[in-house]
Amino acid sequence: MPLIIVEGPRKSGKSYLISKQSDFPVFKFDFNSNFSLWEFGKQSEEIHWFGLGKEVMLHELNSSGFLGEMIVDRGILTNSVWGVFQGRITKSQAEQDLINFNKRGLFKNTRIILIKGQWKENRVKDIWDQDDARSDEERSLFYEFSLLLKSLGVDVRIFNNNFDLESVVRFKQEIRTN
Repeated sequence: MPLIIVEGPRKSGKSYLISKQSDFPVFKFDFNSNFSLWEFGKQSEEIHWFGLGKEVMLHELNSSGFLGEMIVDRGILTNSVWGVFQGRITKSQAEQDLINFNKRGLFKNTRIILIKGQWKENRVKDIWDQDDARSDEERSLFYEFSLLLKSLGVDVRIFNNNFDLESVVRFKQEIRTN
């Protein structure tokens, strides 16, 4: 089974769907704690490189066979999208990062599942809540970068989350499907 990276905009139901499966271990990088500890500014370019370094390490471990079956809650797409979304890097830099990532073979044995859906109710989650007002922009970047990866031959799948039991069942099937 490939390394499965579950991606998508805020409020798409990623963490919820992941929590409803018990077949595979889950890794979720504690971005908020690291962001706060190192006191990165929201628009700091350094935070982009910090996140990209984590992604390179994760994917090198995976492509070298050191990781077993697992699901990762957010990954390289999130780093790219939020780099552009927060003004840390340009869109062309994010695209080049993804192209370089692919050239290095770092998507070997990787599947990206992009969750499409939007929870309508308000919630208080973290320091990024005020960015929910720009959700259309965030969604657009996720889909655009996903299409770029698909065009490069990366296994990217779109999953429609309807926030119901059927979606949970379909998600469990999706993570088991080759």
